[in-house]
Amino acid sequence: MNKLFYTTLLSSTILFGAVQSAMAASDVDSDDLLNMSLAELSNVEVTSVSKKAEKETEAAAAIFVITQEDIQRSGATAIPDLLRMAPGITVTQAGSHDWTVTARGSNDQFSNKLLVLMDGRTIYSPLFSGVIWDVQDTMLEDIDRIEVIRGPGATLWGANAVNGVINIITKNAKDTQGGLAVVSAGNQVKGIGSARYGLKVGEDSYVRMYAKQKEYNSEDLTSGATANDNWKRSQAGFRGDLSVGDGDKLTVQGDIYANDEDANYTIPDLTAAGFISHPEGIKAAGGNVLTRWERKHSEESQTTVQMYFDNTSYKTSFFNDLTNTGDIDVQNVWTGWGGQEIVWGAGYRLVSSENDPQSAQYSLTPKHRNDNLFNAFVQDKITLIPEDLFLTLGTKVEHNDYTGVEVQPSVRMSWLPAENQAVWGSVSRAVHTPYRYTDDAVQAGGIAILPGPTPVYILTAPNKSLKSEELIAYELGYRIQPTKALSFDLATFYNEYDELFFSNIGTPTTFVPAVIDNTGSGTSMGFELSSKWNVSNQWQLAGAYSYINEVFDKKTALAPSFVGKTPTHQFNVRSSYVFMPGVEMNNALYYVDDLNGVGIKGYYRFDTSLAYRVTDDIEVSIVGQNLFRNSHQEFSPFAYRAATEIGRSIYGSLTARF
Repeated sequence: MNKLFYTTLLSSTILFGAVQSAMAASDVDSDDLLNMSLAELSNVEVTSVSKKAEKETEAAAAIFVITQEDIQRSGATAIPDLLRMAPGITVTQAGSHDWTVTARGSNDQFSNKLLVLMDGRTIYSPLFSGVIWDVQDTMLEDIDRIEVIRGPGATLWGANAVNGVINIITKNAKDTQGGLAVVSAGNQVKGIGSARYGLKVGEDSYVRMYAKQKEYNSEDLTSGATANDNWKRSQAGFRGDLSVGDGDKLTVQGDIYANDEDANYTIPDLTAAGFISHPEGIKAAGGNVLTRWERKHSEESQTTVQMYFDNTSYKTSFFNDLTNTGDIDVQNVWTGWGGQEIVWGAGYRLVSSENDPQSAQYSLTPKHRNDNLFNAFVQDKITLIPEDLFLTLGTKVEHNDYTGVEVQPSVRMSWLPAENQAVWGSVSRAVHTPYRYTDDAVQAGGIAILPGPTPVYILTAPNKSLKSEELIAYELGYRIQPTKALSFDLATFYNEYDELFFSNIGTPTTFVPAVIDNTGSGTSMGFELSSKWNVSNQWQLAGAYSYINEVFDKKTALAPSFVGKTPTHQFNVRSSYVFMPGVEMNNALYYVDDLNGVGIKGYYRFDTSLAYRVTDDIEVSIVGQNLFRNSHQEFSPFAYRAATEIGRSIYGSLTARF
């Protein structure tokens, strides 16, 4: 099997679809889908841009929506892999259970400028300021959509929504009635089993419950030896959407999970010029519960109150970390005063963390810490010309325990010059605040070979005087539907960063201190283009291309860890073709450019799936991923790990509804 074979397969599907489309040309004009306008075709309502429902085409932001249909067609078994199709998003896999995900640059093991939420609950780690992707999951069949915003979302979502926001939104329990079971197995996917059942419990009140177990085999190191990174995960949860009181809506949902992950750590030995192997792996467990109450006071006003509690336990060779997060938010949407739409709200979050070091190479002082976050925001969408021109002004004010008060304003404007076109632009300020690690941690980063007979050790040192990293972002976008079945979405950006966290080398002794400070600055610029083409009733094409150029002013002895880990160019082409009722093939070709900072060459990735619906309730499918090569490297090793390649994966799946 080689690149030529799979490229030919993709091309053949496209050519076959074109022939079939030509043969069915007489039916095209009668197809409702192909005769929709841009507004009708993209009538997906999104909530992540304005914290209220609005049409995707009218959103004054670079937004891409991954629908449930996209999820089913992708063949992905993990949430990070779903995000590969979004323009401006870089997804890399560093091992069987290790991923990085970032928006518009700054790619790293913990991409700290991307805020990720699950049904409005933040899954952003307060310890390392990023997302630990191996502990984030749900039944993929229960995801309604994933709203991917590139660019700042801090005016509504607060600090750390710097380069983007990803909001994973699950389905209302009403839409998941009855039973569903899915079983998958293959070479890399050792086994995945999930089941869900939903039922009606009252007048306009519904619940669902689910359970999921998955297990993956190990990947291989670049040397060819096994990486010993097998892992398994168990998860269960529920969601209830209830009608209460006089038209009020109440959502209650929760999850529990446990991970058991193999991992080999090689860490600096502080007593000898060498390294120590720690094969203990990772034990992770946790749970969450969320309630959301909605009351519609009138056609002009609606209030939402959301509360959640999240518990996370993460145990490695270096530390045992236990984090409890409690959060409450109140929001009101009001329409009035000549068509203005005002969204305002306030919230409070308490993060209580207990971190117990398990290694001499790592310490955190104090071991226990409580962090408080207060916030208030307001945003006003003003109609300047009805149905044509809109101005959105807003700001968020937060108080955190690291830097005090932070103000994050934005100005956005959208213009609809014609039914098939939309133009938008924005200027925003966002910040990324210091976090537990930068404030409290000391960690051995490696062995430095300096002039002299004895190697010395690099120790990352805390800095309690850090300011927040700052971003001023300028964006301009254009959406157009030149024909009934074809649409394009272009977003451009220019980012100015200041006060970036760089490590500054101190005076070498036995240990070399690497103190994190605010000496960094830089810029990034680029554009993202996505397109959808409904070629015929049977055939759909979609694609995306991203370009970014990052320039950072390195004033210190050490470059920041994220420099050179973002590809300059990325693109993907996705094809979905229904050969006959119940038989569908989906192909996807991805390209990721070189990661020059870590010497990783660019690569192509080809995924394909063939699904056959045996009956209305039974479906079988076969999926192939990373088919071009036996394996390829996508990212540099995670901390203290060896370089790992991602192998070819083939698995079969059976889905039953009852």
